[in-house]
Amino acid sequence: MKLTMRLYRNEEDYWRMRQFLREVMLANDLHQYSWHVARLDYWWWFANTDIEKFDLTQVIFLWESEDGELAAVLNPEGKGQAYLQIHPKFRTPELEEEMIVTAETYLKHPNREGKMRILVFADSKDSLRHEILTKRGYQKVERPETNETIHIFPLANEIKKVETPNGYTIRALGHGLELLERCYASGLGFHNDEIQTARENRDDPSWYHHIQSAPLYRRDLDLVAIARDGSIASFCTVWFDDVTRTAYFEPVATVPKHQRHGLGKALLTEGLKRLKAMGAKLATVGGYSDAANELYFSVFGEEYDLLQPWEKFH
Repeated sequence: MKLTMRLYRNEEDYWRMRQFLREVMLANDLHQYSWHVARLDYWWWFANTDIEKFDLTQVIFLWESEDGELAAVLNPEGKGQAYLQIHPKFRTPELEEEMIVTAETYLKHPNREGKMRILVFADSKDSLRHEILTKRGYQKVERPETNETIHIFPLANEIKKVETPNGYTIRALGHGLELLERCYASGLGFHNDEIQTARENRDDPSWYHHIQSAPLYRRDLDLVAIARDGSIASFCTVWFDDVTRTAYFEPVATVPKHQRHGLGKALLTEGLKRLKAMGAKLATVGGYSDAANELYFSVFGEEYDLLQPWEKFH
C-alpha cells in the first residue's frame, strides 16, 4: 500500500494523532509499542510547551494512506531523539526504514561533545527494528539508566493492600494555593531538594496550568501525600483514557526528606484502586533508575516491556 509522508500542519493533526495512538494501542493488545495517548498529551501540553519548545511543524512527520488514513507518526521527545508510532496493519520493513532515515535527516542533534547524534527507540523484543537499525549502523545503548522499563498492571489482578504511612494523608490535589505547594514539591522531588528550582516552579505556576489543560487531566487522579505540617511530601498524576480503558502514571516523585517512608507505594496503590473503580483494564508506569523500578515492581508486579535507545553518530 502506497503511503505519503508530510509534516505536521496544525492542531487538527494533534487530535488525529491522539485518536491514532488509541487505535494503535488497541491493535497492539494494549502494549506500548507506540506511545500511550497520555504520553502525547503530557509532551504536547507541558514538556514541549515549557521545556523543549520544538516547532512542531518541523519535527513531526505523518504517513498517510491513499484514502487519508493515518498509518504512522514520527516525533521527538528531547533533542536528538526519535519515536516511531506505527499502526501494525501498515508496518513493513520499508516503512520502518523510511521513518528511520527521516529521523536521521531531520531530528539528529549534537550531543555534549558536539557530535551529531540520533537516538531511535525500540522495544527489546522488536527484532524487525533491531535488524534495520543494525544494518544502518546503529548500536544499542548499553547504559541501563537509558532504558525505560514500562511496568504493566492488569487491573483484573488483586491490588496489594498498602497502609498509608503514619502522619500522612493521601488525597487528590486541592484547589487554590495548594497548586503552588504542588509546584514547589515538584522542584524538590525532581531536583534533589534544590530550593531555587522549587521556588521558580512556585513563582510561575503556568507550567502546571498547562498540565491541567491537557484533555485527559483529572483532578481526582492528581494524587498527593500531605505531611503533618500541610506540605506536599509526595505526588503522582494518573492519566486515564476511557477509550482504551488504560492508564499512565506520570510523574511520580517524593520530596527527599520524606523518602523511605513508603509514600510512593501508597500513592501508586491508591491510584490503582481509583482506576479499578472506574473500570480501567490496565495501568502502566515507566521507570529508568534502579530505585524507581524497585518501587514499581513492588506495586505492579513482574510484568513489563522494555524500551531501549539505539544510537548513531553522523
